[in-house]
Amino acid sequence: MKWERLPALELADRAQAAPSDRAAMVPFRGVPMIPMPEHVVEAARTAASEVFPRRSRGSAELRRAIASRLEAVHGLAVDPESELLITHGAQHGMSVALRALLSPGDEVVVPAPSYFFDGMIRLAGARPVYVPSDESRGWDHVPAAVEAAVTPAARALLICNPNNPTGYVPSRERLCQLLAVAARHGLIVFSDESYERYVWDGPGYVPQMLLRDHHPDLVTVTSLSKNYAFTSWRVGYVHAPAHLLEPVHRAFEWDAINVGDVAQAAAHAVVTGPQQWIEREFATMRARRDILRDGLESAGLASVRPDAGIFAFVDCTPLGFQGRRLERLLMDHGLTALAGDAFAGPGTHVRMLYGGSAASLEEVGRRLRALTRGSAGSAGEARPPAPAAG
Repeated sequence: MKWERLPALELADRAQAAPSDRAAMVPFRGVPMIPMPEHVVEAARTAASEVFPRRSRGSAELRRAIASRLEAVHGLAVDPESELLITHGAQHGMSVALRALLSPGDEVVVPAPSYFFDGMIRLAGARPVYVPSDESRGWDHVPAAVEAAVTPAARALLICNPNNPTGYVPSRERLCQLLAVAARHGLIVFSDESYERYVWDGPGYVPQMLLRDHHPDLVTVTSLSKNYAFTSWRVGYVHAPAHLLEPVHRAFEWDAINVGDVAQAAAHAVVTGPQQWIEREFATMRARRDILRDGLESAGLASVRPDAGIFAFVDCTPLGFQGRRLERLLMDHGLTALAGDAFAGPGTHVRMLYGGSAASLEEVGRRLRALTRGSAGSAGEARPPAPAAG
């Protein structure tokens, strides 16, 4: 089987290798890139001089801290011993969970556009079945469309809540309806909830685990990278009932044995310690989103207002290109944006990040206005489809 690279990483490499005569790249940032506060650094420094017993489920202290936070913030009662597994980030957690709970030939229904789950699903021997979301209703996941995509081979439903790349946040009612579809068809629901602290508008984030009385077969993965600027440490976790977490834990042991203890000590400090240092950063995100969207509007490019995340999903149809050609056109003007077909969405759209500085985002608007005033292209060269399993 031939594998394509993870689209975001491949795009970043192309941007770094841009010719010297190309316009200087505007720095786009996603999650906050800020130094760790001293209490986290000190926790790592202390842990580096200690010897820890091997704990494949993860640090008991960290799992208890996560359980305490879930109860305090969301009212979730969690057994840290049987329902939490520490992983090397959300991507690792999702990949292991899919491989543990799916079998070759299974189908996974995915409302799209959505994050790059394609390779993880195919690594499990399964096949993604993408269901277009409703752009006219804010990229809403339509339960009837999801149910229509369920076949006898379907084994799971996979959602991204809040959604990357659209910023869509399903309401409690919509989540209940999606879980009802899963319950009727005996599907496991996998949910990537890595952007829970990035919700600015709309109905608000509802963890699917709050609805477990509707359907017991739920698996949630979460990333500390997003919620605590913890990208360099690669720590996340899987939250699932014991009957699902146990096979995931066994698969994780074969995959990685355990997560590093120094990183887990730092994670414990970042979860339990003061939050002002990161909350200050979150407090600027809505304003940054609005700066980017103002620039898009002034350039004549439409985007549904994202209620969450650090990205806008922009309709670039007026530019006349799609897929890789659209990415190249923007890159020639110093703008890195990933085309929508990388997310199993329309290739005429791109995901633009708004985690950068206000000055950078204003520059994006200026370049887009210059580009749309002189654009004339033709559609074509969409990204090749993802490779088939096998």
